[in-house]
Amino acid sequence: MSAPAAITEARLAANRQNAQASTGPRTPEGKQRTRLNGIRHGLTGQTVLMPHEDQKAFERHTRLIVDSYHPATDTERNLAKAIANDQWRLNRARAIEENIFALGQLNNPVELEDADERTNNALTQAQTFLNDAKEIGLLSLYEGRIHRNLQRNIAELNRLQAERRASRAEALEQAALLARLAASKGKTYDPQPDGFAFSAPEITRHLDRQTRLAEARRLASKPQPPLKKTA
Repeated sequence: MSAPAAITEARLAANRQNAQASTGPRTPEGKQRTRLNGIRHGLTGQTVLMPHEDQKAFERHTRLIVDSYHPATDTERNLAKAIANDQWRLNRARAIEENIFALGQLNNPVELEDADERTNNALTQAQTFLNDAKEIGLLSLYEGRIHRNLQRNIAELNRLQAERRASRAEALEQAALLARLAASKGKTYDPQPDGFAFSAPEITRHLDRQTRLAEARRLASKPQPPLKKTA
């Protein structure tokens, strides 16, 4: 396959001149098509803060969501951050939709002489929807995409964390069994040579908890005397 032809200096100069001559859409139709360009950039792809948004609020939002999932690995942490980003963008889309209706109420209110305020407000919302149906439909489309992506990330994070917890529980049970075996021989069990990340005190606490739970279950299985009635 032949290599693509090199771009000449003349072609580069022509491209620069064409770029400078482009001033964007000029007709009402073209301007209408580009009304939500900024919104598109703010609702798709990575989360980039828009000029009116607060960096500290975004960081707090992200931190709270990430911390709520208690990620233990880089993969879990990245998924938790993606969830936080998706939720931020979803909140943004809903706020934009609410603001569209608020602008309709402010700029193009419907005021019928024989109608009360509630009726006029309802009619104004309907008229705003008709006026901005394309933008509202576009927002709904983005909301659906973001929501599906959010649900996929949540499901994947839950799956990874469930697998990690199950693997840890199985490893802890194995370490506890080996600790019991060592204790039966009068020895102290060291989990490190067997490749366990648990400390000896952690295994001891697990064994103690198992013993107390077994005792509690035996007690619960015995018939309980009837409670004495108080006068």
